[in-house]
Amino acid sequence: MDYFFSQLLLDLQKRISTEVPIIQFIDQDLGQLGQVDANGRPPLSYPAVLIDFPNSDYSELSSSAQLGMVPITFQLVFDNYSATWHKAPLKDRMKGLEYLDIEQKLHNALNGWSEDYFTNLTRTNVKSQNNNDIGLRVRQLTFTTSYEDYSTIVDELKEVSFTFNGGLKAN
Repeated sequence: MDYFFSQLLLDLQKRISTEVPIIQFIDQDLGQLGQVDANGRPPLSYPAVLIDFPNSDYSELSSSAQLGMVPITFQLVFDNYSATWHKAPLKDRMKGLEYLDIEQKLHNALNGWSEDYFTNLTRTNVKSQNNNDIGLRVRQLTFTTSYEDYSTIVDELKEVSFTFNGGLKAN
């Protein structure tokens, strides 16, 4: 893949599936949370991660080259609910908080990670949302990275040959 976002999505999927194998579904965010199946739930396997690249900013590096500042959102989607109120049995509360352990594993797998074409991922934000109308727990983590985009620069290669017909004189 030559396009930055395509390659990044593939590499993120590979990284997450390797480092956090408990996650069952990893895809780009195409609005899956707004779609429901016959059970009234999004057609996902849980826990799931939906990845998006919202609102990237670019600045000029040099003739047509740009520096991209890229936020990446990871929506962690869970379908497990268990009592977490203070008088529930500890075993139930621990089960209800498992999603936070998975979130921490995802953070550990991504924060500081990079490849040769983008800088270290850095977590910049975490949001929580309750989708109680469909019985899901959603946590959104935002990371940022940057990359240098030289894709619009066309290098014209010319063959050059050098010949030397003289000699070297020692002084």
